[in-house]
Amino acid sequence: MLSRELISILAKSGRIEILRTLKAYHDREFTINELARASQVPVMTTWRAVRELKKTGLLDTRKIGNSVAVSITDDPGKLRILKTIPDTDPQRAAAKAFADALSEQAWLSECRLFGTVGRGDHRPGEEVDVAVVYDERASEEEAKAAAAGVAEAVRLRTNVTIVPLCVSSKEMGRRGGLASELRDKETIWARRTG
Repeated sequence: MLSRELISILAKSGRIEILRTLKAYHDREFTINELARASQVPVMTTWRAVRELKKTGLLDTRKIGNSVAVSITDDPGKLRILKTIPDTDPQRAAAKAFADALSEQAWLSECRLFGTVGRGDHRPGEEVDVAVVYDERASEEEAKAAAAGVAEAVRLRTNVTIVPLCVSSKEMGRRGGLASELRDKETIWARRTG
C-alpha cells in the first residue's frame, strides 16, 4: 500500500520517470547525470528526486569519487511497493488506446500527441491533447463526433481525459499556422499506405 507521503513524492515532476528508468535497468547503477539523461528529467530535478526517494527506501545510493551512484533498492518489501507503480505513463497509454480505438474509422489519417504530455512535462491527472488528422471521407463534424465518443469511452475506462483536436489532411498540408505546429509532434498512430 502506498503511503500518503510516498504518493505526494511520486506526484512531483520526474519522480515516476526516474523510478521507471531504474526499474527497467534494475541491475545497473547510474550517476545522477546518467539517470537524468536516461529518464529525460532535468539534472536538478533528478538530484531532488533521488534525495526524496532515498528517504523512502526505494533507492540505494553510494559515493564513487565525486559522483553518486543510484540504483533501485533490493529490499523485498520496498520492491513490492515498486510493483504497484505502473511501468507505463497512464496519460500516454490512454492516448495510445484512444488512437487505436479511433483507427477503426476509415477516414483517420493519423493521431499526434502534443501539449504537456507530448513534451513530457505533464503532471498526473492532466488532460492529454491529441491531434486527430482526418481525410476527405469525413466532415469536420463527423470527425469531432467520433473523436469525442472515443475520448469519452477512454475516460470512462482509464480516468484520463483526452482532448481531441480535429484537423483535416488538407489543413495539415498547408504551410504555416496550426499545421506547422503539429507537423513536428509525435505521431502515435498513422495509417499505413500502400
